[in-house]
Amino acid sequence: MELTFGTAQIYTSERMKNHPAMGKLFNSIFGYTNVGNYARFTIFKKLIRKIHFSGNDNILDLGTGYGEYAISLATALPNAKIHALDIDQGRINDVNRAIKLAGIQNIQTYSDFLEQTEITDLDFAFSVDVFEHILPEEMPFKTVFQKLKSGGHFLVKIPNVTQRTIFPDKYFEEHHDWLEDEHVGQVYNLEGLKNRFEAEGFQIVHASYSDGYLSRLAWEIAYLGKKLGTITQLITLPFTKGLIHLDRMLHRPTWGNAIQVIGKKP
Repeated sequence: MELTFGTAQIYTSERMKNHPAMGKLFNSIFGYTNVGNYARFTIFKKLIRKIHFSGNDNILDLGTGYGEYAISLATALPNAKIHALDIDQGRINDVNRAIKLAGIQNIQTYSDFLEQTEITDLDFAFSVDVFEHILPEEMPFKTVFQKLKSGGHFLVKIPNVTQRTIFPDKYFEEHHDWLEDEHVGQVYNLEGLKNRFEAEGFQIVHASYSDGYLSRLAWEIAYLGKKLGTITQLITLPFTKGLIHLDRMLHRPTWGNAIQVIGKKP
């Protein structure tokens, strides 16, 4: 299975959907323009190679955001059923618009908490950089466990509780203020996340670190470039994407700014 990413950005990006012709031109030249999301996808693409897909799978994208992972999987697995869930109705409206314009037929969207839905018998569920926005006691591990089939897998990727940076913190004060309010669930290191999975009844099938110094450097350059304006953001884009791919090749998995665990329901 070969995943592509970011094809729906022209339908979900505020700037691109307001200027569709310019958005399509930018996409054809620069590809996906959000470096943080691009880096997440490179990890996701590697991780799902550890999951066996039949082609008719029942899959949940938990905290779908703009639906980029759901759309990618729906395109790669046209006979699968993809559930894209987010409690933000505005995001789901954007996802609905994107899947309609893209002509995708196998995604069902939800703007609700998972326990309030009739989703069941899942083969695979995943949540990429979502649980850090949820208080630990409210993270829906138990609900996902109940919704999975026996033998089903659950993937969670979140930021490590300890972060290593490159440039001085003073350049990112606005972002740090946002993190303090938003990342109420950024409390786990890798061992802690594994323990949480096991406490909820999962068997651990994979646990790893990702996002080393080169990925962090890419994000910091992209963040600063975006603050300087669109032109600077686009100029730095090929370099930052290159740093991410270099990080994926060179980073030693003994630590990382991100952690990810895949659990299996017995």
